[in-house]
Amino acid sequence: MMNMEIRKWAISGGLTFVILLIGMVVYRLLANQKEPLNTLQDPQEQLRTVEVQQYQPTAAQHQIPIDGRLTAYEQVNFFANVSGILLPSSKVLKEGTFVRKGELLFDIDQRKWVFNLNAQRSQLLNRITLMMPDLKLDYPAAYPKWLAYLEQFEVDQPVQALPALEDEQVKFFIASKNIQQQYYAIKNLEASLGDFKIHAPFSGSITSAMVFPGTMVNPGQHLGAMINTSRFELKGSINEVDLPYIKVGRSVRLSADQLDMKWNGTVQRISSQIDPNTQNIPIFVSVTGKHLKEGMFLSGGIEGAPLEEVVTLPTTIITNQNFVYLLQDSTLALYELSIVKRNSDFVYANNIKPDQWVVCSPPAGLFEGQQVIPQKKTVK
Repeated sequence: MMNMEIRKWAISGGLTFVILLIGMVVYRLLANQKEPLNTLQDPQEQLRTVEVQQYQPTAAQHQIPIDGRLTAYEQVNFFANVSGILLPSSKVLKEGTFVRKGELLFDIDQRKWVFNLNAQRSQLLNRITLMMPDLKLDYPAAYPKWLAYLEQFEVDQPVQALPALEDEQVKFFIASKNIQQQYYAIKNLEASLGDFKIHAPFSGSITSAMVFPGTMVNPGQHLGAMINTSRFELKGSINEVDLPYIKVGRSVRLSADQLDMKWNGTVQRISSQIDPNTQNIPIFVSVTGKHLKEGMFLSGGIEGAPLEEVVTLPTTIITNQNFVYLLQDSTLALYELSIVKRNSDFVYANNIKPDQWVVCSPPAGLFEGQQVIPQKKTVK
C-alpha cells in the first residue's frame, strides 16, 4: 500500500517538473523574439489618393442631341383631272417599284378628247374663212396677216396665236365674229390634253398604286403616290436653351443603331414656334445617303456653335448636379459651377480658373474638408 502511494507522488512530481520545464522553454523563446509590430496603420496611409487637374478655359466644340424619323423630302399624290380608260404603260406600277424622272406612269385614253379638240379647231378655221371676204373689202390692210394665218393653220396641230389687232376697227370686227372666244376655248382644251399622260416628276419609288390598266378613271380620282428616295428629312426637336447655338446650315451626324451605319445631314429649317406638348422647338434636318428608308429612326448630334472661354468637365466628376471638389492645401472643398451648357457626357463651365486644382476622381466617398493625397495630372 505504501509503495502505491509513493509511486503516485513520484508520477505527479515528474509531470509537474515536465510542465514547468516546457513553460520555461516557451518563455525564453518568446523573450528572445522582437517586439510585435504595431497593428495600427500610419495615419498617412489612411488618406485617400485623388487625381487633380488644372483646366485652361478655351473655345469648346459641342454637340446638341437630336433624334426622329425620316420622311421623304419630296412626295407627291397623283389625281386624275380628266376621264377615260387607263391604258397600259411601259412598267407595271406596284408599291416599291422604282421609276425614273420623266417616265410615263399613267396613260389615260385621250382619243375622244383629241377628236373633240380637232372639231373645235375646224370650227375656228371655218369662222376665219367666212370672215375673210368682208375683211378684204372693209379692212384691206389687215387682210394679208390673216391670210398668212389661214395658210399655216393645221387642224391636227396646236393653234398658233392670232394676228395682232393694232387697229381698233379691226379689233371690233374680229370680236363680232367670236374668233377670240373660239380661240381661247381651243387653247383650254389643248392645255387639258397634257392631263391624259402623267410622268414621274423625279426619280423615286411608288408608295401606292390605286388603279390598273383597263380601269375607268374620273376627274378627282386618286391614282397613286410616289416619293423621292434620294433625299429625306428628319424632324426632331431641341430645347429652347440650345437655340442660340444652332442655325440653318449646321452639320448633323446621324446613325441607326440597328444598322451600325452613319450619315451626314444639314439643318434645313428651324421652326419659329414651340411645340405646346413638349415645349421644344421643332427642327428639320436634310439627310442624303444610301440605305435610307422612309420611317427609319435616326439619332445623333448637331454641331453647335463654339462655347467661348469655358472648360469641359466630364459628368463623372460632378456631384450634386452643379458641384465639383477643389483641392485647397490637401483638403477638399465643394465648388459650385457656373454651367453654360451640359449634355449626357460633359458640362461646360465658365468659372473655373487656370490655377484651381479640380478633383477628377469619382466623387463617391469624398466629402468637404477631407484630407487627401493629391496626384497631379497634366494641365489641359
